[in-house]
Amino acid sequence: MKQLKIFSLVALTILCLSLGSCEKFLEEKPESFLNADNFFQTEAQALSAVNACYLRLYNIYRGDLMMATEYTSDLSYLTNGGVDQSFGMSPSNPGVSDGIWTSAYNGIMVCNATIAGIQNSASLPEEKKPALIGEAAIMRALYYYILTSVFGDVPYYTSDASASFDALMEVAKMGRMPAAATRDSVIKDLQKWAPAMPQTKSSSIPDNRVGAPLAYMLIGKMALWNKEWDVCIDAMQKLKDIYGALSQYSLTDTWFRNKNKAESIFEVQYSGVIKISNVATQMTPARASGAVYDGVTIPELGTTTTTFTAAIPTAYLMSLYEDSDPRKNTTLAYTHNGVWFNRPKSNNYTGKPWPGPKFWCPSMSLQQDNNNQKVFRFADALLMLAEAANEKDDPATALSAINEVKARANASFVLTSYPGKDAFREELKKERARELYGEYGRKWDLVRWGDFYTRVSATSATEVDDIQTNLRPYHEYYPIPQSEVERSGGVLTNDAYNQ
Repeated sequence: MKQLKIFSLVALTILCLSLGSCEKFLEEKPESFLNADNFFQTEAQALSAVNACYLRLYNIYRGDLMMATEYTSDLSYLTNGGVDQSFGMSPSNPGVSDGIWTSAYNGIMVCNATIAGIQNSASLPEEKKPALIGEAAIMRALYYYILTSVFGDVPYYTSDASASFDALMEVAKMGRMPAAATRDSVIKDLQKWAPAMPQTKSSSIPDNRVGAPLAYMLIGKMALWNKEWDVCIDAMQKLKDIYGALSQYSLTDTWFRNKNKAESIFEVQYSGVIKISNVATQMTPARASGAVYDGVTIPELGTTTTTFTAAIPTAYLMSLYEDSDPRKNTTLAYTHNGVWFNRPKSNNYTGKPWPGPKFWCPSMSLQQDNNNQKVFRFADALLMLAEAANEKDDPATALSAINEVKARANASFVLTSYPGKDAFREELKKERARELYGEYGRKWDLVRWGDFYTRVSATSATEVDDIQTNLRPYHEYYPIPQSEVERSGGVLTNDAYNQ
């Protein structure tokens, strides 16, 4: 087999992107992933390698991940017959998880190689290394957060040997590592590197690079999964110190078209015709012709937008919003500029609304959604703080945190007294739905709460026959693709799916 030495991490990543997948390139079985002695000579070279750590996110934060997190939850669904939306996935037909697995592990490979190259470089000044390594470590943590949330237990590796393609091919043979152990290891790594990162709002960091806020957010997310309440509280308090009061941030800044606003903790940066998402195609009212969308003229959306089968909110999601909640008409679209869409006004105005303008992309050309994808923002952190404080029996902190989110929507929504631990937990779950729908996390919340099967059975499954027929408790996680199982020689398994 042809042997090929790669000296540029950036060249490798660009090549992989141009192929659409690294699979063909992997078949070349290169002699080494990169040559650290030749590449990591200067800070600029190291920064180029760190830049490459971000690139696989463009393959992940798209309609596929939205499917895996939002359209397969208690809040919305799609009805266009795919295995994901009907819960028909299996190891041999894993739906969107196949691409998520491949992209995340390719991202981890790049991060591991970058970290090793910077650590081992004799040319880079030592004082420059912590921030560079920290940035790559944060991106690696994000990939592991995605993998453990989608699949549960997955192979976990961080060694510099992973810079070798041969070593990458051996990853599958490691078998599943308990997700809780992976998260604990990642938390410790983030706690090590976070102090080296910019301790300021993400919007203030040049070139939209990540800093300490994303590290703290990922620490908190993984700590919630592991029920490590104190760890989550500490990380969220650090974010409060950076971000201040939520009231200073506008609700309209949460719209995907409004990029890198001050409340943002992390967004995947989309622009142009190469780096584009396809989420708006599933979140926009159907366009018939011109700028007419389901009977309503919306000039700002333009005349060239492609719309596919749109996500449909469940009756449960619709019931969560009061008419006085300004989030209702940005998350759900019944009307636009006072004119009713055809779908919601059907059956005597009892039809389902469309996804709201929070997700629309003005002047979109065909499927070229140039909106940033909102991944984490400060309101989410406050709700995480409220949840952890409630579980830790600290009602004062829990009330204060959730009420910041409620008050920004409408001052009359605040909880005037603590309703008790169980009642607060249930209200917290509803508030996360109201505030964060469409931000890549609802199914994962349901799974970590232990609510997935019962909640989806009581909501989406009552509206979609295929979901009612196919839904099983094991669908809380996706199966590892059969191709990876076979590559592992049977070390990787999908026991739940094989029952």
